[in-house]
Amino acid sequence: MKTLFAVLLAFASSSLYALATSAQALEARRTPPETALRASLLARLVRRPIWLAGTAAGFLAWPVQAVALSLGSVALVQPAMGFGLVVLLLLGVAFLGERVGPREIAGVGLIIGAVGILAWAAPSETGSFTSAGTWVVGIGVVLIAPAPYVLRLLGLSGGLPTSLAAGLGWAWVGLATSLVDASIADRHWFAALAWAIGVGLMSFGTLLAEMTSLQSWPATRAVPIAFGIEMLLPAALAPALTHAAPPHPIAFTAGLGLASLAVLLLGTSRAVARAAAAPQDAAPLTEP
Repeated sequence: MKTLFAVLLAFASSSLYALATSAQALEARRTPPETALRASLLARLVRRPIWLAGTAAGFLAWPVQAVALSLGSVALVQPAMGFGLVVLLLLGVAFLGERVGPREIAGVGLIIGAVGILAWAAPSETGSFTSAGTWVVGIGVVLIAPAPYVLRLLGLSGGLPTSLAAGLGWAWVGLATSLVDASIADRHWFAALAWAIGVGLMSFGTLLAEMTSLQSWPATRAVPIAFGIEMLLPAALAPALTHAAPPHPIAFTAGLGLASLAVLLLGTSRAVARAAAAPQDAAPLTEP
């Protein structure tokens, strides 16, 4: 029963994140390119009601995700977050008049199938992190939080590096959130606070990278990369970072493979892309 609730909460969280992405990306497309990977990008966006509404949905999504991770394994919850692609598909169909074809039907079926397999094959709970696993997540937090500024210094503000940074950042948010849950369960309040602060810092930098990727790159490229890394990397790393091994490793690997294919099919769908970000030629860059 806990597994079922974890999946349902992951679906709810991913739906909120999808709504956030759609609203935020719409406004990000309308900002000047010279704001890429700069705090001024968010400073402009924070004055726009649609972007603020999307951000509110994203803020609400995180505690829902945290509860899901407290009930189920990160190896299950993070792939289940792929349901956000289905929500984007529904938005594209309902509000933009996009059509559902074989690609979209197959993608939805694969998402459902992958989550069903992982509900059986993944560990029921994340389990305690190993000492090395905790260090890996902690070092990742330190390295990922300033990633947008590092990319800017290196002149890597294009769609590919920022999409990779966004996916990696959200993946690490999931892992660090699991450590927030674990610290609270063990009543290690200072550790929980430290991990929560780390999640907040990473979320800021990751949001900046994500907005830049959707500002400068077609959504059909940015979405599958960011979603794929966010969904699959924590699940793939979880057995190495925690004491919880998947009880059915072959089926677990197959489930991750199905989820990867679902991301490829849905993430490159026109309907999902239009819901995730307005087409570049339909959203000219303007000053706020």
